[in-house]
Amino acid sequence: MNQGNVGQFVQDDGVWQDGGLLLHFPAQGQWTAVFLKFQSQSWHTDDLRGHTLTIPGADGLVRILAAMVNSKESPEKEWVFLLNTSDRAIPLTGWEIVDKQKARLRLHGTLDGGAILKVDIKSPVALSNKGGTITLLNDRGLKVHGVSYTREQANQPGWTIVF
Repeated sequence: MNQGNVGQFVQDDGVWQDGGLLLHFPAQGQWTAVFLKFQSQSWHTDDLRGHTLTIPGADGLVRILAAMVNSKESPEKEWVFLLNTSDRAIPLTGWEIVDKQKARLRLHGTLDGGAILKVDIKSPVALSNKGGTITLLNDRGLKVHGVSYTREQANQPGWTIVF
């Protein structure tokens, strides 16, 4: 795990040095994996030296707070609530919400500090009633936040799923 080190250890950064260990048990036909992450490691690092990238909004400042994935209305209306956890306005122009099928919905406007924004989901994006994922990408295509929900959670028409 030599990506995104801090202080005197920055010189130890490297590319493609993620902390994972794969174990294969041929007799059982089974693989087991252990993935490690140090507290100082960054999600977003450059591909040349492994140093932390400082990208506004890519650090979880905006989060997917809740979603309506199975409304009682017909045709079904779906939406996602985004929360700006910071004290400053975040421009959302160029950001995208991505569903489990990788369909994308482009966002526009600004999310004020501490505010919640209701985003109406429109085609081609669809939130499956059989469980799925919702991903928030910034204007550089980097993942800011992501959530998943189960079939059981989506099986309650009219209920909002809180993440």
